[in-house]
Amino acid sequence: PLIRGVSYEDAWNRMRDTWHECAEEAQKAGVLVVWEFEPGFMFNKPHEVDKMICDVSHTNFTVLFDSCHAHMCSVAAARQEEPLDKLEGGSSEFAGLLSGNIGYVHLIDSDNTLHDNWTSTHAPFGTGKIDFDELTDAIVASGYNDDWWTIDLCFWPEAWEVLEDSKIFIDNLLTTHGLL
Repeated sequence: PLIRGVSYEDAWNRMRDTWHECAEEAQKAGVLVVWEFEPGFMFNKPHEVDKMICDVSHTNFTVLFDSCHAHMCSVAAARQEEPLDKLEGGSSEFAGLLSGNIGYVHLIDSDNTLHDNWTSTHAPFGTGKIDFDELTDAIVASGYNDDWWTIDLCFWPEAWEVLEDSKIFIDNLLTTHGLL
């Protein structure tokens, strides 16, 4: 959703310029800028996320690929303005679209809902719609090679109760894919 009184182009240019400036400053400090897109944000379509990375055009600017946000943006097209930008291959296709630009990963399931109608519901593994074997392959194929694969139970009311099972799920997933 756009801010009242601001055109799409003006908002885009402001965001692009701000990210570029942030990437420049962060690079001087030896810090990578990692943008976590979400369905509740102004630019939340898969092709907008990809275009923003291209337009910022800075080696120090990457994306945080959160599996439930990727699902809600690419499959559910949550909170998108028309025309919707759904990807037939879902979040796995989205990871491929961002090839070479994924700087960090959050993994968690998606039940196709939004938390408070704003951000993605971060559902425990196995309770949602994401095929994590397929998605893991796609993330690795996109060039992501960091050791960090973070479990993200943001806003889940019983996060502590499902954390151990989540860790076991991730360890098994990464072992199966030769990443652990």
